[in-house]
Amino acid sequence: MVLPLEHLAVLDLYLWLGHEGAVSDVLEVHQSTVSRQVRSALKLFKLQLSRADGYVQLGGDASLLMAERAVHQQARLRGRAPLRIDATYASGPWFLASPPHGWVAGRFDLPGVQRPLQLLEDRVMDAWVGSYQPDLPDPDDPDWWVLDLLREPVQLLAAPDHPLAQVRGLSPADFEPFPSLALPPGWFPRTEAVLREQGLWSDPVRIKRYDPSCWEGRCADGVTLTYGQSLTEALQPTTVRLDWDLGLITGEALVVRRDLVDQPAMQQLVEHLLHQARLLAAQFDDVQLAN
Repeated sequence: MVLPLEHLAVLDLYLWLGHEGAVSDVLEVHQSTVSRQVRSALKLFKLQLSRADGYVQLGGDASLLMAERAVHQQARLRGRAPLRIDATYASGPWFLASPPHGWVAGRFDLPGVQRPLQLLEDRVMDAWVGSYQPDLPDPDDPDWWVLDLLREPVQLLAAPDHPLAQVRGLSPADFEPFPSLALPPGWFPRTEAVLREQGLWSDPVRIKRYDPSCWEGRCADGVTLTYGQSLTEALQPTTVRLDWDLGLITGEALVVRRDLVDQPAMQQLVEHLLHQARLLAAQFDDVQLAN
């Protein structure tokens, strides 16, 4: 059984992007067409849709679907349909504002690491540019190939009128009276551990997809502390850096399944991203090439 490319593409785009309107925009078709083709694919594979943790999920035995996805991914790699790439809110606008030829980009709103990796593992997406070092897969991970692109220090940020904004020689005790952004448990375990040791990561936030009001925008209350780096600060210039060294280095990196690394389309993507990385490293003083 081979499902037409466009039918499975609609289902997987829906799982990836989260709602029919986004799929219709990407494919330039009416939402009724999206709904009809999603239903057709679900019926063929005897699967059901549900929402859990803010994402569209599949229910049922997906083994046949997974086999079909492998075939369709190979078709995309041969140029029969656009390849799919997404990125974090911090990476996407810089690296994929104009995706390379043959690629369609997502909405840059998948927070955390687990969801993007799951979409890559399931062959719904083909590549992802993450900006969450040190919580990306390790270089020797058997399943993932990670190409580090940039490195930059993480900054402790606050509103310009925050009581600590002009204070020099800060200590962890100075942070105690103020809430500090804490993202959902397990999203960034290594980063979380470093920040907790400094008395930070204290104010939990519920977030399903990236929303600046739940991230940098938390500082708008004048008291909440958050974290960022040069690329995010340029996108959301509403905070100031505090006089504190978090001792934390983040960075942008391409993540793909290891079994796809040698594909010509992936190598062309690497060339595009490395070019963008060089431009960014030249633009920001504290952003450096990783390689």
